[in-house]
Amino acid sequence: MRSTSLAPSCLLALFATVATPVLLAAQQTPARKSGELFRSELDQFVGRLDAQSLVDRPQRHPLGGESTLATAQILCAMGHGHRRYHIGDGPIVRPSLAFLLGKTDADSGFGDATTTGWVVEAMQVIDPVGCRRQIEAGRARFQALGGTELPWAASVAAILAAKELPQDQGAAAQTRARSLLAAKGPLPLVEAAATMVHLAACQVANKRLDQAALAKAAPAAPAAAPAVAAAPAPAPLPANASGHGALSPAQERGLAWLSAQTKDGVGFGDAQPNLPLTAIALMALQTRPAALRSPAERAAITTGLRWLLTQQNEDGTFGDTLANYTTCAAVGALHTFDDPAVPAALQRAQRAILSFQNCEQNGYASGDRDYGSIGYGGMTRGDLSNMNFALQALQETGLPRNHEALQRALVFLQRTQNLRATNDYAGKAPDPERDGVILDTVPGDDGGACYYPGNSSAGYVVRPDDTVIARSYGSMTYALLKCYSLAGLKADDPRVAAALRWLQQNWRLDANPGAAPELGPKAAFQGLYYYYLLMAQALDSAGIDRLTVGDTAVDWRAALRTQLESVQRTDGSWRNDQNGRWMESSALLCTAYALLALAR
Repeated sequence: MRSTSLAPSCLLALFATVATPVLLAAQQTPARKSGELFRSELDQFVGRLDAQSLVDRPQRHPLGGESTLATAQILCAMGHGHRRYHIGDGPIVRPSLAFLLGKTDADSGFGDATTTGWVVEAMQVIDPVGCRRQIEAGRARFQALGGTELPWAASVAAILAAKELPQDQGAAAQTRARSLLAAKGPLPLVEAAATMVHLAACQVANKRLDQAALAKAAPAAPAAAPAVAAAPAPAPLPANASGHGALSPAQERGLAWLSAQTKDGVGFGDAQPNLPLTAIALMALQTRPAALRSPAERAAITTGLRWLLTQQNEDGTFGDTLANYTTCAAVGALHTFDDPAVPAALQRAQRAILSFQNCEQNGYASGDRDYGSIGYGGMTRGDLSNMNFALQALQETGLPRNHEALQRALVFLQRTQNLRATNDYAGKAPDPERDGVILDTVPGDDGGACYYPGNSSAGYVVRPDDTVIARSYGSMTYALLKCYSLAGLKADDPRVAAALRWLQQNWRLDANPGAAPELGPKAAFQGLYYYYLLMAQALDSAGIDRLTVGDTAVDWRAALRTQLESVQRTDGSWRNDQNGRWMESSALLCTAYALLALAR
């Protein structure tokens, strides 16, 4: 949620009548925003373009239609942007790259210097190894045509050289993107491609400024990683959320704070109703048993849920961004709502979620890295976090346990787990933090899980042969355990046992375990409240009451409750003040996560 600046003082207000425009501009200069800019717009573009390319399902067409330039620019924006798309992403990029290669002329170029330069840039970022020969020949032709600096590199350099901040240089393109995405019908490909390139270039430039600032501020010696917290002593369990009595004081304070942040059950972000935040807040508000709710609470929850129902689209999705994530959140809030419109809405949502799965109907084969997965929306790259949301929502909409979608999901889940006996994925993958760096990834064998095959937000383990293992980390290993349970695997399954073993060996409550030390001390706290939520959901879903930590049997429910109570803020809310990544600077989101965890 965007923070607001303080109002000027009275003295400044009086002085403003005679101040020069230059001085006023200096007072109003905004700070540079850190982090990845324009993520939502780029993700929406990819989802829409991918859907457009599937006009002859499962046959895919180039993302840029018949335009060589637009297709190359779209691939550049996807490859350099925050998702780091690569040839390993298979059907979402493969037909477009094949289309470009088919446009090679007799001189190894692709038309004029500009188009040739963009195609070379696209090949370099999407498949630098497989296209090595074509890249070299294309570079030579680019120079022969009078080209000097390749266009993507020139775009980023120009943004870094300008006086305006990347966030300001991309503002007009962001407005244009929102207008294009809001319009009905197919996207205009040439305009969409140019807009995507500018947004992605601003994003990359801003990340380089972040890295430069971090290097400048780095201490002489690396900070020590947080110490592992001892497991808190077990305490009597409070009444749970199933109606067996009053909630704990921490839950009462949290629910009171959360209720005050919504208006008639609707949550807001940037002063506008925010559908996913509303859905997650309504899930948390419903952790108070229905029989214990006040009339005002019942009215607010009912109003919020009815508003949610009005936000469902004809295709079964909810909202207009991040279709899978938002739809799953809506399902989580609505599935216990006693309203005649709910059953049909849930069935429409189920069909939409199933349509997102990367499988044969969407052009994927079982050998593709993403086979069986589900991503943020549309037929985009899958990840373990979105799989966790999707499988839970499919269960809540009544999907049978023997449905083929669950068997396909297991193929992907195994590829996220560092367990060589069942993980068959190894291949090239882009480094999620370093633009232009390609990693040679292989599975590890510690039993934990990463974000998607070959990719980890916790860093990498470099082996003597220079291959790398995507590091396992806590939140994703709990997500894997939860998904295995939802897919019907039992506790004695070797995959489940391996995941549980990693979690017991890395048990801690003060941080999200697994981050590489070289990522810095803040990395241990990324996604901390999401970690708490997944811990509670996974262990509860798997029917696990105690974890064996060393020689101690830990009552995880009592330990987690004590931890959450100890970090609750005085106003009743929770917030991740150590690392705001993944929206955890939002007290509303963290409070909802904490309440949902406590309800387990």
